[in-house]
Order: sequence, then structure tokens, then C-alpha cells
Amino acid sequence: MSSVSASHRWTRWIPIGLMLLVGALFLGAPTGGEFYWSEAPRNALNGVFVKDLLKAMPWHNPIGFAYRYYAQYPALTILFYPPLFYILAAPFYALLGVSHGTVLVVVMLHYMAFAWGAWRLFAFWFKGSRAAAAAVMLVAAPEVAFWGRQVMLEIPAFAFLIWSAVCFTSYRRQANARMLYWAVVLLLLAMYTKISVGFMALSFIGTLLFERRTALLKDRVVWIAGGMAILGVVPLVLLTVNFGQVNVQSVVGVPDTVVSRGSFGGWIWYLAQMPGQLGWPVCVTALLGICDLAVRRGRTSDAPSGDWRRCDLLFWTLWALCGYLFFSAIALREARHSVFILPPVVMAACVFLSRLPAWGRPRLARIAWCLLPVAVIWQTMFLRPVYFVKGYAETVDYVVRHAEPHTRVLFSGSRDGAFIFNMRARDDRRDIWVVRADKLLLNVTVDRSLGVKEKPVTEAELSDQINRLGIQYVVVQPGFWSDLAVMQRFERLLHSAQFEEVARFNTIANYDARDKQLVVYRNRVPVSGVTSEITIDLPIIRRSISVMP
Repeated sequence: MSSVSASHRWTRWIPIGLMLLVGALFLGAPTGGEFYWSEAPRNALNGVFVKDLLKAMPWHNPIGFAYRYYAQYPALTILFYPPLFYILAAPFYALLGVSHGTVLVVVMLHYMAFAWGAWRLFAFWFKGSRAAAAAVMLVAAPEVAFWGRQVMLEIPAFAFLIWSAVCFTSYRRQANARMLYWAVVLLLLAMYTKISVGFMALSFIGTLLFERRTALLKDRVVWIAGGMAILGVVPLVLLTVNFGQVNVQSVVGVPDTVVSRGSFGGWIWYLAQMPGQLGWPVCVTALLGICDLAVRRGRTSDAPSGDWRRCDLLFWTLWALCGYLFFSAIALREARHSVFILPPVVMAACVFLSRLPAWGRPRLARIAWCLLPVAVIWQTMFLRPVYFVKGYAETVDYVVRHAEPHTRVLFSGSRDGAFIFNMRARDDRRDIWVVRADKLLLNVTVDRSLGVKEKPVTEAELSDQINRLGIQYVVVQPGFWSDLAVMQRFERLLHSAQFEEVARFNTIANYDARDKQLVVYRNRVPVSGVTSEITIDLPIIRRSISVMP
């Protein structure tokens, strides 16, 4: 009795230990506006927009407010992606101020919830330290930790998804209706964070259908849960149809995809990413676990530990299979997309470890349960550092120190989101507006690979437009899209007598980033005020907006 109590007391410390692990991982997270991925500063800015919207309360014209906000900070993507993360980030900005560090706190809290949920999920099958070891393998996995310390949506969505799986498993074991309702609600919240996690519904439905057959159709609780799911997903579908064409495009096809989904390589592409996502030790162990299950024809009743029940293996198989087929069917190939199917891989590795005592290898099992999590953490800490790019906050600092009141800054570069978020983070200079050169000179649909159209503007017309817009400073990444004729005319204008170079900032990165430097030019023509409204094309939603400051 005393040993059981001691074990229970020790188990209570597992969530704290996992949260401390997440906190330690975040010591290496980039802060201070050092964004790596182009989507990260946009996610950060979307939360600031929600905060500013709630503060301004422009209920008489919220669309006009959004257009004006985008015109000033043209990196906003609030309706292109599900809005939940941005809504949750808004109160943190209000309390802690607008900064890269503030939004990282929001991500970290989601990461901690994800870690706790992973342990709770694995604890249905593995007890004590084994469930904790399984959680560490997933939580500290290189791919998870890499994106989990950026301002990205994968881990926030994963947190809701993992807890949805916890509630679903609890419902299957206890037949508690509230657990099924919570599973639906949490899965919806995950989808309102990142829509692609919706594949998990197929795993839930398939497991229940196989487990309960026709009796499922007579269950009032299941019908209520299904109604909740349908009602909850309708607004998300409407939002995606009207504004989320970037997500639809990734499903339909992108011209510069890494490998075609119509090829054999396209269907094994995510499989090839798993060693980098989890590490070779976990992947090899998972493969051995899958082979063992195949030899035993999927029998788990003779497992030496854990609590395996009917259809548990089906649940995990459907999770992996539905997710893998879904992400492989999407034209866009990025390893971060498939992090949601890593839990079944970790489970397969743990199944193999749990079989070792039955083969007379209990000592090897104990060693392996300890070494696999250590190997994962080692690979994450030493072989998969979080990328960062410095220099954008410093460039913004220079501009705001020297810019006259109520002027505009023209930015031309690949990392416009980082520059714009750092500009918005300067609450002392809310009078400065940012103009993107690609919006001024080009018509681009999300990414250049999806189509770009050059605007027929001459150097003289561009010079006049810059002056009428009240642009005092121009910040340029040298060589950005300089193969385009209109960008070449733009560069020639910057080297004319109208502009003078006033500063250069090196953009320092811990990887081979394409942007190496930012050059700041000052417009020699006196800027007394804005005399022209700015017109911005938004081809992704087939609209154009015109705003006067």
C-alpha cells in the first residue's frame, strides 16, 4: 500500500517535470523580433490586430478598420487562417505589451498544455515513468521543438488535438458522454487554430464504428456530438471559402512543390522526413514495434504492461493512416505539417519497449526507456537549433529615431513580416506607415510561385508616387527580385540623386539565409505630408483597397 502511495506521489510531479522541460527548451527560442519563418511575424501581428480592434471598438465599421490597419501594417493575415490563436494572444498583448516575447509566452503555454496532454494520453497504456518517457519523446522531438519555439500554429493546434484524443479515449473507456462532447469541442478548437488537424475526426469516427457497429447509430450521445461538430465547423468552412484561398491552393496544387503528389516519391516523402522529425533511435524502435505487431497479427492482449483494450490498436492505426494520407494528398510539402501524426510513431516505439521483458530482456527494456528520451533531447538540443535572423529590429530602431512624424517607410525584401511586426511593436511611433514595394510595383498572389504581374510604372512615375505617398525612408534587401524589370527600375531610382544611403545593417542568422543585409535610403525630397492615398491589391480575396492616412 505504501509503495502504491509513493508511486502516486511521484506521478504527480510528472506534469511539472514536463513543463520544466518545455521551459528549458524555450530558453533557446529566438526573441526580440528575430523571426525566421515568414508566417511567424504574421501570426504575431494578427494577435496585435485583435487587441487593437477590441481596444478601438470600431463596431460601426470593423471592415474599414481592418483595411486601414492592413494599409499601415501590410503583413496582416487575420482571415486567411483560423483565428483562435490570435484571439487568445490578444489579452496577453494587452497585459504585457506588444513584443515578440509576449506572443512566445502564449506559444509556450500551449506547448506546456500539449506536454501535459501527451503524458495523459500515453498514461492510458503505460504507467508511471514509461508514460512520462513516451511524452518526452514526443514533446522534445526535433521537429516539434523546432516549430514549437517559433510563433507558429502547429503546437497550439497540437495542444487542443492531444487533449481531444485524451477525452475521446476516456469516453471509450468510461462511456462518459461529457468526455465525448469535450473531445468534439477540443477538436473544433484545434481546427480553429489550424484547420488541417480535422483529419483526426476520421480516426474518431472509424474507431467508434468498428467498435460498436450498428449500435453506434442508436446512441443519442453520438448524434448530439455529431450535431455539435457540424454546427461548429460551418463558420470555419465559410471563413475558408471566402478568405482562406491560400489553404485551398495548397490542396489543389502549387507550381514549386518539392515533389509531385502524383509520384511514388510524393507518397513516401513524409515517411522520409520522420528520422529528422523524431530521430533515428525512435524511428528504428517504432519500426521494430510495427514488425512485432505484424508478427502477432495485431494482438495486444499479451502485452506485459499497459492497459490495451479492444480497438485501441485500430485507433492509433487510423490516426497514423488518415493523417499520413491527408498530408500526402496536399500538394504543398513541408515537414512541419505532419507533426500531428508523430504520436502513433512514438506509440509503436513504446509497444516494442514494452515487449522486451517478455523476451527475457527486462534490463535492456529499462535502459531503452531511459536512453530513447535522452537521445531525442540530445538531437534537439545539439543537431536541430531553432533558426533566427537578427537585424530587422535594429533597422526599425534606426528608422523610427530619424523619421519625421506621420511619414511612410517603403520596404523591399523577403522578410517584410519581420520588419512590419517590429515596426508595430514600437508603440511610440504609431504614426509611421509601412508600404511594401511588392504591393506598390507588383501584383503577387501570396507567393511569387503562384503568379506575379509587374505594374507598368516608369522611374519618373515611381519617383512621383513615392513623393506623393510621403515616403521618407526606403529599406531594401539588396538584390530582392532584381530579375524583374520593374524592380530593376526601382533599384536605379534608389541610386539616383533623389536618394542617399544613410545606413546598412547586417542580418545575422544561424543558418544560410538569403537575406544578408538591409540598406536604408533617405528621400532627399522634403516630405511635408501625404498627398495621395495608397491602393493595395489583394488578389487572394479578389479585392483592392484604397486608404488615406
